[in-house]
Amino acid sequence: MFYIGGINDDLRTEIHNALTERGLTSHMNDTKWYKLCKAVIEEMAFVPGYEEKYLLSKEPQPYLGNWARIPECALGLHIEWIKVYAKKVTHRGQLIEPLIEDHSDQFRDILIRLNIPFTEEDDLFVIYGHSAGVELPRHIKATA
Repeated sequence: MFYIGGINDDLRTEIHNALTERGLTSHMNDTKWYKLCKAVIEEMAFVPGYEEKYLLSKEPQPYLGNWARIPECALGLHIEWIKVYAKKVTHRGQLIEPLIEDHSDQFRDILIRLNIPFTEEDDLFVIYGHSAGVELPRHIKATA
């Protein structure tokens, strides 16, 4: 079950004003956020953690939760960006190195298939809801 909610008119106006004042361009819409969340839930072997930055917040927020229960699934207007870590880390004790399962290829394939613009920085996928002066690459899945 997906989060059902939205934002009120006052918050929508505040977000619109922030977009205008900061000169931000939108890259995502409600449908793309919804499809991304749905694909992560239904197709990934695990739910990756991410950090998010809201338009009206000064600091990003860490979050390691259920993608089905987050506002982005219903409405992504307030998201400036999210940074997704597509690796599963399983701690096995103090003396044993953690087990790291890399699901980056699977996550990248989802982003490309859904035509979601993203960048990769270190081990993170950065998905911009809005940005200023950032030309995001359009990844096109090659047909075989």
